[in-house]
Amino acid sequence: MAAILTTEVIWTILLTGVIPTLLWLFFWLREDRFQPEPRGLLILTFFAGALSVFFITPIGQFLIIFFALENTSKIFVLAAIEEIVKFATVFAIDFNSSYLDEPIDYAIYLITGALGFATAENVLFLLEPSLQQDISFVIETGMLRFLGASILHSILAALLGLIIGFVFYKRRSTKIIFGTLGLGIVIILHTFFNYFIIKYIEINGFLTLGILWVVTLFIIAMFERVRRINY
Repeated sequence: MAAILTTEVIWTILLTGVIPTLLWLFFWLREDRFQPEPRGLLILTFFAGALSVFFITPIGQFLIIFFALENTSKIFVLAAIEEIVKFATVFAIDFNSSYLDEPIDYAIYLITGALGFATAENVLFLLEPSLQQDISFVIETGMLRFLGASILHSILAALLGLIIGFVFYKRRSTKIIFGTLGLGIVIILHTFFNYFIIKYIEINGFLTLGILWVVTLFIIAMFERVRRINY
């Protein structure tokens, strides 16, 4: 593998799978430009999110085999595992940090972890075709993931974080309730997205991207609303 992993392959993966996702991260971090989070903590969160991708497959395969899941149930379980693992990773690192001191911070850290996850996922998707020098496939897949999957991961993370952010100044029990509710919502949305992609693959392109971009605009508006929350 080391002999095949040439500089050209590395650059291909960086340009199609890593750098585009980082552009999304910089886009969302602008929402926190007035009181930016520590770079070190953001970097830690990003890489922790990237490493969390390796827990998804073994957990998913175990549950699918153990419960003999098929079709929609399988799609739901895989979506749930992804969202729970991403949330748990960020929760463990950031939610008790003294730097989490304003309502939008939940969303910022969750987005950072989710885009770390998306970056690792991109690399895994693109590694084999890059090694085979299937450049056209790599470019097409990288572009679709930049416009689709990466947006999905970031807006679901943002939505969950903003739902918790709405009750930033409330009691811990209230935050737990809203966090559980938010996690349930993003799992359902993620399941719907994956189901739609699989079932209607022939029409998923522009329609799916259009839906994601509309939701992105809604999320940006929510950031402004949550930013103004006070006691």
